Amino acid sequence: MFEVADDNFVLLPQDTKGSPEGAVEAAQRAIEMGAQLLIGPVFGRSARAVAPLASKAAVNLIAFTNDRTAAAKGSFVFGFLPEDRVRRVVSYAASQGVQRFAALIPAGPFGDRIAADYARVVAETGGVLIRTERYSRETTSVTEAVKQLGNYRERRAALLAERKLLSQQDDDESRLALKRLEKKETLGDVPFDAVLLLEIGEALKATAPLLPYYEIDTRKVRILGIDDWSSRSLRREPSLAGAWYAGPSPDALADFAKRFAAVYKAPPHALAALAYDVTALAAVKGSKDAGGFGIDQLTVENGFAGSVGLFRLRSDGLVEHRFAVIEVQPDGVKVVSPSPDSFETVQHQSPEPPSDAKKDVEIKSLGQ
Repeated sequence: MFEVADDNFVLLPQDTKGSPEGAVEAAQRAIEMGAQLLIGPVFGRSARAVAPLASKAAVNLIAFTNDRTAAAKGSFVFGFLPEDRVRRVVSYAASQGVQRFAALIPAGPFGDRIAADYARVVAETGGVLIRTERYSRETTSVTEAVKQLGNYRERRAALLAERKLLSQQDDDESRLALKRLEKKETLGDVPFDAVLLLEIGEALKATAPLLPYYEIDTRKVRILGIDDWSSRSLRREPSLAGAWYAGPSPDALADFAKRFAAVYKAPPHALAALAYDVTALAAVKGSKDAGGFGIDQLTVENGFAGSVGLFRLRSDGLVEHRFAVIEVQPDGVKVVSPSPDSFETVQHQSPEPPSDAKKDVEIKSLGQ
């Protein structure tokens, strides 16, 4: 507001009380006060509740949820869509020669959606989805899913059978072969090159080590993710070394957090960068001679350069964000494929920067 907006820009904060009913009341108050664009609410249920009211008042809505069911014409879902991250990391993996994919996905509606998106994107990139295993949150369920994913029992049985066969042979070659199998737990490799995991934090730290424990060699099989895995505790997990995940540029996020902390003397909330970009968009579009908040002004084809990457509002209410692909390393994280600077490509490791004509407007970052 203070960096980008002109004197005509006014924010009218309203408390939604964290409920759909409160969101409707807050939206009604804002509209009655003359609001021309609604920023928020946070959750999908609240956004769906407010959408009819906003539509009736001919006021567009930009909510922070990533629930795509809340998207509609004039009602935008600004949260990071999981399917965009899935497409980014799978496309990059495919560009690096990964052809055979697998997934370990929790049960539930969110997992159902990701499983469907993953299968579709793998097919679109020319890959083959070898296997998807689902699990509940119980430890035994996760363990069983990992065993099934890697054909652990079959490969274990094959090893025992091979040992038995070799032990029955009375020749030096068989004895040498038997000795080579002494420290092995299974026979043969898994039939996939990459596996998608959806967990974060402590759940990821508990799940990822199960892969090598049950003979899915994470030195050969690339772990893929769609959430931030940059924390020190995750980087220290050996099974995650070399994992790829899709997310906003770490440098951009760190820069935003630094600027935020300089102003507010506290670290930013996870949604702070999104809130900044939406408010900056409103400030730019609401300035004199900028065209206002109409659908055609918000849904420009070339998108906007936000504080943590490019984004584009679509006429169906979905919002596309462009992500980097980041590799987990013990001493930090490394961007292996930068966030694209245009909507023309998301697979190239070093996309050509667009000309000024390709950008509609750049939203400058706070403090710059």
